[in-house]
Amino acid sequence: MSKIDRFIRYGVESRIAEKATSNGLTTSKARVLSQKDMIEKFDLSSAEAKHISNCIKRAPIDKEVVDLLLESANYTCCVCHGVKGTSYIIHHIEEYEKSQNNTYSNLAVLCPNDHDLAHRPGGLSNDLSPSQIQKAKMKWEKQVEIHDAQKAARAIEIDDSAVDYINVMRIEAMCAKHLGSIPFTTISEKLIAYGILDRTRKFDQNFVRNNLSNGRYLFDYINHEETEHYRQLLSKISEVVDFVDLSEMAAKGFNGVKDLEGKHAFFIGGVYSKSPDLPITSSSPPIAMHYPTKKINIFWDLDPNYLMSMSSISRMGRKNRYIVYCSIRSVERGGKGEPCQVVASPLLISQPSKFVHKTPAIAYIRRHRDEFNDDEDFDIDE
Repeated sequence: MSKIDRFIRYGVESRIAEKATSNGLTTSKARVLSQKDMIEKFDLSSAEAKHISNCIKRAPIDKEVVDLLLESANYTCCVCHGVKGTSYIIHHIEEYEKSQNNTYSNLAVLCPNDHDLAHRPGGLSNDLSPSQIQKAKMKWEKQVEIHDAQKAARAIEIDDSAVDYINVMRIEAMCAKHLGSIPFTTISEKLIAYGILDRTRKFDQNFVRNNLSNGRYLFDYINHEETEHYRQLLSKISEVVDFVDLSEMAAKGFNGVKDLEGKHAFFIGGVYSKSPDLPITSSSPPIAMHYPTKKINIFWDLDPNYLMSMSSISRMGRKNRYIVYCSIRSVERGGKGEPCQVVASPLLISQPSKFVHKTPAIAYIRRHRDEFNDDEDFDIDE
């Protein structure tokens, strides 16, 4: 833990913490020094020394709670969203002097300006009440969560070991269309050496099926980083092709998706799928995967040949949280009282590195499921 972080755990403003530590002050010294000593020996103003002196008397906030709170707020004030300044303070929604409550639910990230408003005596229209701060915190954390998930999705930030499905032919076709050819990746040469790719860097399905696969499904052999190769290809495609957030658009129903035909998208959320029969052969029928709500039904048809492992196959037939990169084929308005229908062709399906939680539980509980005896189930939006 850095010296700055130690001060922040006591509720010291980040700018003052940086100044104090750069001048050689530590929390242990601040605990025993007078304000006068801090001013004279560490070049602090009287206001800065008083602020540190008042904060250091408190019990420090648990490091995990601090880290989670700051990450969830993107180190930014939950009220002004950084407009009034980049410095921040961990604020106690119910005053610490009254509650000594250092739990996540009683803490919020504020800038110094809004922190002053929160502590100003009531009666002014621009004061910040505890309920206003709590609402602002929840709303801002959700915005940060959505932004982080979208940023990771557009950058194709996924773990190659979490990829369950790759439509190799469609990704290669997109490379040819948008990049002119299938580019090299850090894995290409190895896959060519094994015969998995031909000299034009196309996937050689016949060679794989006849020489590598054990017959239950196409990729039934010890893989050679094929998932990382195609992740890198999709990443190169994403540099010239815009992938829209289908999960965000779907929440708006038909009006959100009506103009998406022919576009490329990513969807993050809980989806249902059917199980394929084994063995999977070149003539196996597609698997239906869908996301159903009252407003919208999204359908993807998966070629089971491109499921990447036996564990991927075993996950079919149940509800999974996935990120699905896809091309939108059609959008149709539903009949009266019926959801609209979106049909898309999947490119790559993976467990997402970041996603938006659908439940209102606080982030601390979400991140520490075992401590709260929670399970991994999740709900699909209605």
